[in-house]
Amino acid sequence: MKQPHIFRNGMDKPTIITAQQYGTKVSVELDHSDADLDELMDAFETLVIGLGYHADSWKSWIVERAAEYHEEENEKWEDREELENDFFGNYEDYKGQFEDWKNETPDEDEFDDYGMRITPNKVLIDAKKQYDEQIKNDKKKKKSK
Repeated sequence: MKQPHIFRNGMDKPTIITAQQYGTKVSVELDHSDADLDELMDAFETLVIGLGYHADSWKSWIVERAAEYHEEENEKWEDREELENDFFGNYEDYKGQFEDWKNETPDEDEFDDYGMRITPNKVLIDAKKQYDEQIKNDKKKKKSK
C-alpha cells in the first residue's frame, strides 16, 4: 500500500550539511532525512576537522562545553534545593495560610471536563471585565466618529 504523500514528504531525501571557511567548503551527506543526534554530531565533527581544526581542539571544546553544562545543571539543583529548604523549613509559617485557603469558598465555581473544580483567580476575572469594558468603549468611540 502506498503511503500518503504527507508521510513520505522529504523522508527519502538526504541530509546535507555544508560549512565554508577561508575558501574551503566541506559537506557531509547522509542518505536519509531522519538523522539522529549522534549522526548529526559526527557530521559536525567531520565538518570542523575538514575546515582545518585539529581533532584534539574539537574534543577539548566538547569537554569544556560539557563542563559548562554540568555546572549549569548543578546550579539549577542547588537553587531548587534552596527553594525546597526555604519552603519546607518555613512550613509552619505557611501552614495557617494554607488552612485559610483550604477553607475559602470560591465566589464562582466552574468545573473542567473531568469534573474537577476550577477556582478562577479574582484578579484575572476583574481584569477581563475591565478589558471587555474598554473594548466596548473603544467600539462606541469608533462608531461615533
